[in-house]
Amino acid sequence: MTRKLRQVSFTPPPTEAQGAPSARPRRSLIDLRFRAAPIAGPWAFALAVLVVSAALHPSTVKFGGLATLTPLLGVLIIASLGQSLVIGAGGIDLSVSSVITVVGVVFVMESGGKGGSIGIAIVYAFIVSLTCGLVNGLLVEYVGLSALVSTLATGQILAGLASIWYERNAVFLSVPNSWKHLAGVSFGGGISFILLAAVVLALLFSVVLNYVAIGRRLTAASASRRSGGYLGIRVRRYRAATYVIASAMYALAGILLVGLIGTPSLSLGDAYQLSTIVAVVLGGGALSGGRLHPAATFAGALFLSLINQDVAASGVAAGTQSVIQGAALVAAMAASTLGVIRHLRRRSLRRPPASTPP
Repeated sequence: MTRKLRQVSFTPPPTEAQGAPSARPRRSLIDLRFRAAPIAGPWAFALAVLVVSAALHPSTVKFGGLATLTPLLGVLIIASLGQSLVIGAGGIDLSVSSVITVVGVVFVMESGGKGGSIGIAIVYAFIVSLTCGLVNGLLVEYVGLSALVSTLATGQILAGLASIWYERNAVFLSVPNSWKHLAGVSFGGGISFILLAAVVLALLFSVVLNYVAIGRRLTAASASRRSGGYLGIRVRRYRAATYVIASAMYALAGILLVGLIGTPSLSLGDAYQLSTIVAVVLGGGALSGGRLHPAATFAGALFLSLINQDVAASGVAAGTQSVIQGAALVAAMAASTLGVIRHLRRRSLRRPPASTPP
């Protein structure tokens, strides 16, 4: 007995050429909004402060003001990019000021004397900073110590070394004139070479974190230790690497900063201990870790630099800058916490109620 099979005709769905509606523009728009949302807020605040600063102190956007603002802004951005990697991985680095200080001392010690070499000075400076970052990463991720305590301890060791080397070898030395000239180069209306270098680094960080495999793995390991492990990512290695990369960024910031100032000092990096953390938090970064947004960190550093310049231009006490930085940190943390609470409430309201058994 044979069974007759009914033939079912299948018509393929219409293509875009045949008039079918395309979902690509809508998807691309949603993707663009998703990527731009964490960056738009910090940049809106930073640009608003820039407009207010230009209105209150017109010299801010003139050659003299830009020549003063942009090099220090570039140094802050470079150091804050390193701090953002560590904070994005759920840690914190309190050795930033000591690394910048000891790097400035080592750089001048190796390049400022007779027969000194800028190339050798840069190599030695990076060796010291990378060693500190490696020790921090091992202590935090492999030994399991607190990031707060570990980085503070290594910072104290570096501060002691900087004091010893400064008093013995670098107290009467200064940066070579060629390096002073390079650090002080400006373009256009006073835009510093250091700021342009910071912009390039921020773009490079953004491209690597969003479009390169190693950057995506780092983002996944930073967002969640458990989910990163499920994906087969060596989470400890990537999280420890953030301390090493951050120390390299601190070293670059210290080398450029000592070139601007001309001579090393034991307080060279003190201003960057809190300001790098504030810049990251103002850029939307959470101290509990999460996705990294270098462009938002850039905006946070710009916001903080403009506030500091306005305080200096107003002629108020120097300690006011520390007060403002602390208040900005508290306000940013409060805004971040309220945002998380609202997000959780929205998710709980959207979640369908559980069905009760009969």
